[in-house]
Amino acid sequence: MSFELSLKQFNLNVMKNLALVISSALILGSCNSEPKVIHLRTEKGHNETSAKVIANRILSIEIEGMTCEMGCGGSIRKELKATKGVARVQFIDFDENKKIQKAEISFDTNIITADEMVRIITTMNEKQFKVGKMNSEAIVSSSFNSTDKTYNSQEEIETIEVSETRIAIPNLIDILVGIVQ
Repeated sequence: MSFELSLKQFNLNVMKNLALVISSALILGSCNSEPKVIHLRTEKGHNETSAKVIANRILSIEIEGMTCEMGCGGSIRKELKATKGVARVQFIDFDENKKIQKAEISFDTNIITADEMVRIITTMNEKQFKVGKMNSEAIVSSSFNSTDKTYNSQEEIETIEVSETRIAIPNLIDILVGIVQ
């Protein structure tokens, strides 16, 4: 009987040690943090040179119908900047839960008027946006100037190193064969 108990205890110890070895091997062998190189292909503009926009007015405007700052705000910003008369579009204290959002648009009155910007905003995205109260003020300093880059039509390839952690499970059969031998 004591021999059976010793054999059971021996088997239990072997199982514990085997579980410990396998767990340790899995933990030590599973982490891989080698940097992965990703090639990004970006296309730069269409042979356009954008001139510096010297803003001389700021239009404070209320806009209704925006659901998010990145999507709706980005669309509004893109459309207004495409006029080449807008230096900056900034959304003040954007909150998705508010029905009306406030924006400040720095622009050059020699290129675009407040009425033209309102028309652009209210006609885009199938007339999704409505404009509320507006106020326009002159800019006394040139701190809102915008300088855009000159773009070529060539493609540029950027290389970025990204650290990535992968979990690789080692071959358990190889580990067991190594333990048994």
